[in-house]
Amino acid sequence: MTYLGIVVGGVAGFLYWKFIGCASGTCPITSNKFISIAYGALLGSLLFSSIAGSATRKSFFGNLFSKDSASSYLNISPEEMMNLTSDTNYIVIDVRTPEEWRSGYIPETKYFIDYNSQDFNDKVLKLDTAGKYIIYCRSGNRSARACKTMHNLGFRHLYNLSGGIIKWNGDLKKDK
Repeated sequence: MTYLGIVVGGVAGFLYWKFIGCASGTCPITSNKFISIAYGALLGSLLFSSIAGSATRKSFFGNLFSKDSASSYLNISPEEMMNLTSDTNYIVIDVRTPEEWRSGYIPETKYFIDYNSQDFNDKVLKLDTAGKYIIYCRSGNRSARACKTMHNLGFRHLYNLSGGIIKWNGDLKKDK
């Protein structure tokens, strides 16, 4: 790929000298055909070797133009959540409305923070940003948005229950 870059860059350098170059001789690179070709070849080899160095062109350009290369959260299945909640380092947050909480919630839930409430960000900012959080809602949509919001607030270890409590096949707890 580097050789292709040298050839393409050299041709581009020659064409630049031929059609755009500095005829007055005051431009040191473009006034001399050989320097222009060498400079183009060097830039072409650097560009093409950068593209070749990436795994694929899609990932190269995807990483180049993406908003953030770090994922904001990871979707997990109910089975994965059951495994993670057996570890006490994970904190479970329900982001549904209070009416939804009363209909039943996952027993390991530690915090109930309504995603649609005005003070969602304020309540979330009281939590430790270094913690590991599993977020869920009814279907997985609000919890995905909550994960994105929390990521933007500095949280980095976020897990979204894919499919929400609808897909949950474990026990539910109800307060009386």
